[in-house]
Amino acid sequence: MEPVFALGLHVSRESGNLVAQIYNQLSKAILQGRLAAGIAIPSSRLLATHLNVSRNTILQVYARLQSEGLLITQAGSKTLVADIASTLPQSAMAANFIMGIAPHWQDTTLFAQPTTSTIKFNFSIGLADTSTFPFEIWRRAINRQYRKMETRTMEPGHPAGQPLLRNMIAKFISQSRAVSCNPENIFICSGAQQAYVLLAQLFIKPGETGVAIESPGYPMARRAFVTAGACIFDVPVDEEGLVVDAIPPGVKIVFVTPTHQFPTSVPMSISRRTELLKLAKQRDMIIIEDDYDSEFRIGSQPIDALQTLDSEGRVFYVGTFSKCMFFDIRTGFIAAPEWAIPYLANVRQAQDWRNPLTVQLALAEFMQTGELRRHISRMNRIYEQRYTAIIAGVNKYAKGILTPGAIRAGVHLTLNLHSDYSAQAVCTNALQRGIKIHCGNEFSVTEKIPNQLMLGLGRIAQHNIEPAMQKLRDCVLETGK
Repeated sequence: MEPVFALGLHVSRESGNLVAQIYNQLSKAILQGRLAAGIAIPSSRLLATHLNVSRNTILQVYARLQSEGLLITQAGSKTLVADIASTLPQSAMAANFIMGIAPHWQDTTLFAQPTTSTIKFNFSIGLADTSTFPFEIWRRAINRQYRKMETRTMEPGHPAGQPLLRNMIAKFISQSRAVSCNPENIFICSGAQQAYVLLAQLFIKPGETGVAIESPGYPMARRAFVTAGACIFDVPVDEEGLVVDAIPPGVKIVFVTPTHQFPTSVPMSISRRTELLKLAKQRDMIIIEDDYDSEFRIGSQPIDALQTLDSEGRVFYVGTFSKCMFFDIRTGFIAAPEWAIPYLANVRQAQDWRNPLTVQLALAEFMQTGELRRHISRMNRIYEQRYTAIIAGVNKYAKGILTPGAIRAGVHLTLNLHSDYSAQAVCTNALQRGIKIHCGNEFSVTEKIPNQLMLGLGRIAQHNIEPAMQKLRDCVLETGK
């Protein structure tokens, strides 16, 4: 028999009805995917000879399979297995399995994205501009590390990361964000998201530990805490940042983005920072500070990191290279109290042990030679130019309708929308017209949602900003008062 039918077809004359026997075996193989869509089946004569049955028997089998849509005939008389995967109803068994999945994993809409081909003006937030990134220098750094692997055996190293990279990160955040730490405080992980997961698994007792998060806030941080079994408390954000007075009793962990609040962009005031640290001491809480894009400064020097004010080791500072380099580097870090590093290592080893050594060492070289600092400086100028162009566009086309919100750092900003209009309706209308923006509804699970539009600076070209702002004004007016 031809290899395509390595199915082990069998017929028994004692069982009777040869057509039914062969049909049942072939239809089952097609429905189960063991006969893949698009493959050609043997001719009726060849299959009849192989099974030692009459050709008419095989013709009846093929005719029934074709009538049920399991086989299709192409020009030139070739018969193929049909593509039925998209037409098969979900089995009851699959539905039962899905119902057995934990509720927090069943929502698959979080990563739904519009078709990028329909977007002309892309103000997506959370994405870096990689158009000027020195990829050739990065490639050489990576290649050097691979060549070293050819000549010597590289030891796996500690789950906290390679010493050289931990040292460079400690220096980097000390210089750029006034974070007080030593290399021994640095724990390297696969992006900020893994940092949330590690800290959640380390500190959350399912069904017991209360976690306060900003609302609106970063949905992926929320997901990390929910899946760890935390009791979530949504705390509002105002013009000074997280409303500390609204943190309820029973909370043991506070997640906050104080320098560039996600997504409202507002910086947390000094008085609120002091208030939060005081409350953390009174209630014996820890604070997870996400400083995701504060290397980039808009207009003036940003407020120092919250961790800088912490004298008791309560703040776990989370950073990432995804915003200042490129998304796929998948490297982040936690600046943690030194006592916590061995316990974070225990949790990390239960997941994926460590980050790739070549990437760690290449990144250390990239930082040591000053390439990262030069790239950040270059991109800071570009982002500030885009920010200035957006503000100019607002003043020219939408003054009185849109009002820029406060911002000191980061690569997205907010525009406060006049109360006569709905931010959610404007976002929907804008997307239909090829403008990708965001609104608070995407990042809040409470009813207290700021009437704001959020615009990212990473994917919008400078020359597209003015026409985009004019079209955005039109989108607002079209939604009606």
